Amino acid sequence: MKALYDRTQDRQGQSGASDLAARVELIFKHYPMLCGFSVQDDSALTTERAMVELHGGLWLADVAVNAPPGFRMTREFCDQIAGALLELLDEQPEVLELLPGRTFARTLH
Repeated sequence: MKALYDRTQDRQGQSGASDLAARVELIFKHYPMLCGFSVQDDSALTTERAMVELHGGLWLADVAVNAPPGFRMTREFCDQIAGALLELLDEQPEVLELLPGRTFARTLH
């Protein structure tokens, strides 16, 4: 019985990771100027990096954009990114385990 439970948990974890990857991909498609962001626990975060609190001490942080001169990153811009992540957390609370300490980038160099 434990093996069946473990396999079920593995599939749910894989589904959560796949859904997280798909949601992040949609965020990057929707915001072409977005280069990357991270999700950090408040214990590892300075106020300069924190943008929007997500859930239970997790914060959207380190939002980086490649935008034209004069573009000013607003709270609303960060709220929209956070909203997409929060929507996924509402649908799949298990994704919460995958977020702390993660950095999401459009491309890796």
